[in-house]
Amino acid sequence: MRTGASPTARRALQGVVVGTVVVGAWLLVFRVSPRPVWHHTFDLRVYRGAVRWWLDGHPVYDFVRPQTQKGFTYPPFAVLVLLPLAWGTEATATVLLTAVSAVLVVLTTTWIVAPVADRHGWPRWVSLGIAVPLAFATEPVRETLGWGQIDLVVAALVLADVGALRRGRPWAGVGIGLATAIKVTPALFVVYLAGTRRWRAAGLACGTFGVTVLAGFLVDPSTRYWTRLLWQTDRVGHPTNPNDQSLLGLLARWPGAGPPSRVLWAALAVAVLIGGLGRAVRLSRRGDDLAGVTVTGLTACLISPISWVHHLYWVLPAVVVLVDIAAGTPVAAARAGRRPEAVRWAAAAAALVVTGAFACSLIWFFTLARPSPWTVAGENAYVFLMLGLVAGLPARQLRNVLSGSSASRAQPREQPSPT
Repeated sequence: MRTGASPTARRALQGVVVGTVVVGAWLLVFRVSPRPVWHHTFDLRVYRGAVRWWLDGHPVYDFVRPQTQKGFTYPPFAVLVLLPLAWGTEATATVLLTAVSAVLVVLTTTWIVAPVADRHGWPRWVSLGIAVPLAFATEPVRETLGWGQIDLVVAALVLADVGALRRGRPWAGVGIGLATAIKVTPALFVVYLAGTRRWRAAGLACGTFGVTVLAGFLVDPSTRYWTRLLWQTDRVGHPTNPNDQSLLGLLARWPGAGPPSRVLWAALAVAVLIGGLGRAVRLSRRGDDLAGVTVTGLTACLISPISWVHHLYWVLPAVVVLVDIAAGTPVAAARAGRRPEAVRWAAAAAALVVTGAFACSLIWFFTLARPSPWTVAGENAYVFLMLGLVAGLPARQLRNVLSGSSASRAQPREQPSPT
């Protein structure tokens, strides 16, 4: 659609829009949010201390960071992945992990957003100029950088497999296998691969994970992690902490409930697992793999006994899917009969709510307030938002999208859109 404005005027206006979003994101993070941005890379210091402890000849799971109760909680193979953080000074390790994580934010955001921009005819630099600062402003990314966590590495490995599946790469599945070897919870993506009948990729993910388990015996020649330590969730933290936005955390913080019932939690987790994976598979079969993987990631966060806010990366691609629908990409299959305008407005509202909640650190406004139904809802807001996304994130009607084992060999040669 043409306007009377000159190209120079349009670029100037676009620059003003991007600048406004950047300033707005900065204000949300540093002036509105009650949550501090920097946590002195505490988790990185635990990683580094544990790896150096192991290099000195001690059992890695005997490590406890001085003046804390925190030790190493990841699988043995993760020690080998984290070895570079033990070299050089602590400042060097901080710069290295922060830089890698920041680059991955830019790369993954570009990979997800650029096809949406192209589909709607938006200038890429404008779309990314808005999307990248907002991605950095969201609490899962900020918390990952502030604590010195590796969640962005794990998410990038999973998304790399999504791209590999679309392009028919023979190594598809390796990324999910490696992600599972580092943090365990991405194992749910293997189930997703099987549910969407990507048997080769699922087998390769399992094989990769199996190799990493064997490699882990170089770090810890016992089986105590897999038979005992993995199940001791109290080593990670207590679910009453508002930072834990899982179903178990919701139950633990429920007023007057006492210690959370493990039976009730298991029943809820199984229900969410079945419902979430079922929806993820249906989304994939309707042609939207990004939505399917996103719902799988959100489901994993909900059912895990502990899901810190920095684990919740998957709200970011959920927002991209919602924005794409709000911009006019139609929804697929079962939702196609609904009023398109109503669906678009609902998607726009959902994207705005999710982005706003995670950019201003919504839950932390309620942690010190007097207990009431509102504070309970607010303190657990991320759980409710994730449940809403798992239940309601729609599949988009996309062209040239591979789905399961039914991918056509006659697709065009140009690279298909990742979203």
